[in-house]
Amino acid sequence: MTRFIAEISSNHNGNKERCLDLIRAAAHCGCWGVKFQLFRIEKLFAPEILQVSEMHRLRRRWELPIHFLPELAACAHAEGLAFGCTPFDLGAVDILQPHVDFLKVASYELPWLGLIQKCGESGLPLMMSCGMADEQEVAQAVETAKQSGVSDLTVFHCISNYPVVADRCNLAAIGTLQSLLETKFPGAQTGWSDHSVNPGVVSRAIHHWQCDAVEFHFDLEGQGEEFSAGHCWLPQQIQPLIAGQKHDSNPHCDGLPALKPTSSEMAERKWRADPSDGLRPTISVRQSWPQHEPEYLTESKVLFVAGGPGLGHMVRLTALAEQMRNDFGIKPVFMTHQSPGAEKVIARHGFFTKPETMSIEMLNPSVVVFDFKEPCVSLVRQCQAAGVPTVAIDRPDCTGADLVVVPSMGWLNETNQGHHTGGSQYQLLRSDVVRLRPSSVPPCGPGIMVSFGAEDPNLLTEKTAAALTRLPLDTPVRFIIGPDFLKHRPTWPPPWAQHPGFQLMETHEPLETLLPGTGLLITALGVTIAEAQVLGVAVAVMTNYPSDAESIDRLVSAEAAFNLGYHADLSEKELADTLTTLWAHKKKREILATNGLQITDGNGARRASLLMAKYFDSKPLGEERPC
Repeated sequence: MTRFIAEISSNHNGNKERCLDLIRAAAHCGCWGVKFQLFRIEKLFAPEILQVSEMHRLRRRWELPIHFLPELAACAHAEGLAFGCTPFDLGAVDILQPHVDFLKVASYELPWLGLIQKCGESGLPLMMSCGMADEQEVAQAVETAKQSGVSDLTVFHCISNYPVVADRCNLAAIGTLQSLLETKFPGAQTGWSDHSVNPGVVSRAIHHWQCDAVEFHFDLEGQGEEFSAGHCWLPQQIQPLIAGQKHDSNPHCDGLPALKPTSSEMAERKWRADPSDGLRPTISVRQSWPQHEPEYLTESKVLFVAGGPGLGHMVRLTALAEQMRNDFGIKPVFMTHQSPGAEKVIARHGFFTKPETMSIEMLNPSVVVFDFKEPCVSLVRQCQAAGVPTVAIDRPDCTGADLVVVPSMGWLNETNQGHHTGGSQYQLLRSDVVRLRPSSVPPCGPGIMVSFGAEDPNLLTEKTAAALTRLPLDTPVRFIIGPDFLKHRPTWPPPWAQHPGFQLMETHEPLETLLPGTGLLITALGVTIAEAQVLGVAVAVMTNYPSDAESIDRLVSAEAAFNLGYHADLSEKELADTLTTLWAHKKKREILATNGLQITDGNGARRASLLMAKYFDSKPLGEERPC
């Protein structure tokens, strides 16, 4: 019996409930399995591409959140489906191994033998697509799979066009593929990976060419990210085929039996992963293609300098830099403390980086924008000496900068300095968060999330957890710990980590994939509050430092956040009692979410970008672009 595999690809739209609905729909159609894709754009595309192409950068919105995997696997298994996924980098194989029943190597990654070897070493069944490949490349991939320990192999014939017309499907190549496998890997199976959405093509692949498996791109109702391209099936279209319904097919879709790329695939071959590093496209394309992109030709540049604990400074500057690139075509350049989290943020948004050792004179920026907690006098003086204007973010005490923007709820310019501005309307939020802003406050969902940043120097995570163990909670609690968190926790995990209602999540994932649907976020003062507010999530704040009190008081007075108090003054019991009352008071949490959404409209980065253009008369920035 032919195995039908529903390829979800990016039609999940980053929504877990949609993922689960897709799995259930695939099961209802009679599928054997369901497959997702696990990629991160900074590990998929070379930096030369991300630095000049917004189209490729925005594919980060197609990514599957890693924390979805356990629940997706459980759902698939409950529905009687095999659960598989395509890894696009070596690390993804390790992430997937505990959750999946099989792995798949995509056509674009077939030349990257290192990935095939890594998949083989997992011990899992392996599937591979050979779109765009010639016979020698297919033979090398099969041999690598065999040598790396694969015992269960399926190879799919595929045409890497999206969509492909029937008479270019070259189904006869399936016969050639079968002969190759009989020689190279006896017992391996063949399949057809469909991009035609043509029942006759699929029927002929099964009934004439005896395919063991059919993979097809699957969507629910035409609202998936990839549906508009025209290569995705809907349930009502695929279900009759899975049930065994035969369709008349034109033999012209057989084409030629040769295993080689079609003429329509030749241009796309260059966008496959380069075997040397696994990044797309091939090195030769990276060296030439970017030069023809509009962003490559931009000369104006602004230097962004981020520093301090956690990633809040980097996140704010990223939001502003991306907005300014969109508004004025600037070429963003970053200088920051090197850390895994910071490097990832920079790479995902396609920004250039410069070493911290370089001087302002060497960099020759048009404007310097900085956001860090260390004394800023030295940097401002360097810029003044070089004749470079400066913008300070969240530094109301910085009197030497040309412009100071304070992205803080209710901030007032009490010093009446003309170059200081700010307030809630200047909250610097990334576009990835803002695009998820609901038109109205969603219902308070179940679950509490605790997130105190990557470092959490005052151990607020532990204090909150200890208090929560006292609560008779009937809701799950997720503790989000960042990439640098464990460096400061030599005795981790503590005893409370084994609490049955607690889930510890060490993740580099941005919070917008975690926050929606959360009933309450417990956090400290920072950009995370604004991100939660713009998503309609109620926030409770614990004070990290006495200097935070004034900003938190403004949030509380607007009923946009709940103040848990200063951590050093809170006993475990007091915090537990407060949280018990707040969690039980659903109406209060709804009010917090409603007011937070009202005061955080998500347009702060654009306001700051246009303010800078007005202040500097646009000259150091570039030409303003239409909205």
